[in-house]
Amino acid sequence: MPLLLQTFNKLCSKLDNHHHRRGCKSSFSVSRLQAFEDDVSSCLNQLLLSTSDLKSLSFRWLLQLLQGLIPSIHQAFAKLVVDLEYPVGKWGADLVDGYLNYSLNLLDLLNSISFSLAQLRNSRVSLSYALSLIQSSPLMAVSRLKPIVLKRSFEGSEIRGNVKDQKKGCSDEEWAIEKALATMEGLGYWVCGIVLSGCEGDSTAYFEMRRLAAGVTVPAFKVLDSVIFAVVSAKGSVLEEVEEVNAAVAKIIGGGGGEAVEEMRRRLGRLEKTVDGMGKEVDGRFSEVLDGRSRLLDVFRQPKH
Repeated sequence: MPLLLQTFNKLCSKLDNHHHRRGCKSSFSVSRLQAFEDDVSSCLNQLLLSTSDLKSLSFRWLLQLLQGLIPSIHQAFAKLVVDLEYPVGKWGADLVDGYLNYSLNLLDLLNSISFSLAQLRNSRVSLSYALSLIQSSPLMAVSRLKPIVLKRSFEGSEIRGNVKDQKKGCSDEEWAIEKALATMEGLGYWVCGIVLSGCEGDSTAYFEMRRLAAGVTVPAFKVLDSVIFAVVSAKGSVLEEVEEVNAAVAKIIGGGGGEAVEEMRRRLGRLEKTVDGMGKEVDGRFSEVLDGRSRLLDVFRQPKH
């Protein structure tokens, strides 16, 4: 996202000096849009390789999804804008509003993910405390050992697809950017929907965001989504790491001895590590999107010469 807005700033400072490509603009715009979709497909195909043996969702896979797809899509979008030589200062109001609404919705989704991760951290701390009582007060420890049950915070009605179809007469460059923005929006929501569903242990966010991504026409996306849909439909969205901890809780409550306690400690340690890793990644994405949004607004605050 910073790359995108840094590029915008550089281009907008040179608006009066640009000499756009001559010839068949329509053909050039189509080819640049195709290059954007090729970049997106390449990233999706890389993710497909990691889903060949996917049986259930895990933090490891969600982190790979969040790290790999959203930054790559934003970079591909920035490259499209640069190649078209069509800076944000020339965008129509609908296109600007579409981008701003997308970034705002993405911030809301990332914030929801952070909230769910905080719940997971609290559950882990409570379980760790219960384990610390095993030696001194075993009955009290067992009474405090509860499976992790997360509350759903996502409200699907709050997220809407915002990119509008361009009116007749818009430039070829703006048409290509609008199409790419619609793809970026759909995939961004889809990624956050999967991650949020995993963190909440509830599939609602994924199914809602999947609906908003229905207009994404990149073939590789349809293939990848079909894999995720099959996994979630068959196994739900509770993450492997959470299921492992809950299984360990059940084993101790059922009379498991010291070995079961040590196994649970190991699983809680794994959960802590993965939750912290996801939290750092979400915070990074949030900062980048917020910074990009601010930079975009700064473009329009600058006096025109």
